[in-house]
Amino acid sequence: MTDSYEIRRYEPTDRDGFLALFEEVLGGEMGAEWFAWKYEQNPYVDHVPIVVAERDSGSNSDSELVGARAFFPLTVAAGNDRYDAFQPCDSMVHPDHQRQGIFTRMTERALEWYDDVDLFFNFPNHRSLPGNLELGWEIVSTQETYYRVQNPAIWLSQPWPVESVARALARGYTSVRDRLADSTGGFDVVRHDHVPPTVLSMLAGSETVSQFHVVRDETFYEWRFENPHWSYRTVVATHAETPVAAVVYGRRERTSGSTTVRIVDVLPLADTERSLDSNSRRTAALSRLLDDILRTNEDADVVVAPGGVIPRSVLNARGFHSDSRVPLRWISSSSTHVVRPAGETPSDWTRSGRQLTDESNWRLAFCEVDST
Repeated sequence: MTDSYEIRRYEPTDRDGFLALFEEVLGGEMGAEWFAWKYEQNPYVDHVPIVVAERDSGSNSDSELVGARAFFPLTVAAGNDRYDAFQPCDSMVHPDHQRQGIFTRMTERALEWYDDVDLFFNFPNHRSLPGNLELGWEIVSTQETYYRVQNPAIWLSQPWPVESVARALARGYTSVRDRLADSTGGFDVVRHDHVPPTVLSMLAGSETVSQFHVVRDETFYEWRFENPHWSYRTVVATHAETPVAAVVYGRRERTSGSTTVRIVDVLPLADTERSLDSNSRRTAALSRLLDDILRTNEDADVVVAPGGVIPRSVLNARGFHSDSRVPLRWISSSSTHVVRPAGETPSDWTRSGRQLTDESNWRLAFCEVDST
């Protein structure tokens, strides 16, 4: 019965219950440091933006956290206009309490409490997409992701000799692509073993992006890449010692699994409203940076890049393949970009005169996604 559940705001004493529920439902021991970074230290809110469901057994000592609907607040801009945006994330209901309407009730309560937020956007997988659509979200697009597979055995359950052969074949293929790719362009590369907020915010501030995108200022860069489960580095392309482009990438090594490198931010972000010469310069700079990242991470099992912000020609030249095509479509799990204005029954689906559900009105890398 749904009456046996209390839907309420998160309280500090809920942290351990939230982390235990995460491990039970979503898998993985995330830890207090991760929770502090993601929720307690988020600079865009003054509280922990989580709605929880608690099973009321008639005694406070016996209450149990059985559901959570969390949010990842960010500032989104379109041109010079800024908006408060919440990204639903880490949504979970304990298996013993599913099909009780808990997910729906948590979401409806969150929409009531956060009716002053400008918009919600997120990237559900095929399992959680129907629930979002039923509650008023609409589809913007299927997110295209590019993979450079340097060790195909990560998707195979095979003994060591097979893995060794698969890696050797993949390395031969990517080596040929790298030799054929153009990585010149007259740019020097400056490497940082961290994320430099001043350099990146300066590059981001030098352009006006008319599409919806996350605001990349010093506040964002000082917080966003402190996720303890990833190690972040930055490469900056310079010309005459002046920064002209940058890429932030994260690396995650699992003791019993694959080593993944994800390209999480790309600057400059815009390219659609520039001259051909400017676009060519941006393409050359990003090609140079990608070359440096791949050389540094030859031992990684897979390198992942977002579609839409790095020219497809640059990715294809380096042996990246889209998950929208076979064979990756068969073995990868794509996500869908969905959006919803705030309010119980929103009627205005535009911001800055742009339709929220139009894919061409968005400019997204991976840093907008909460899990990286």
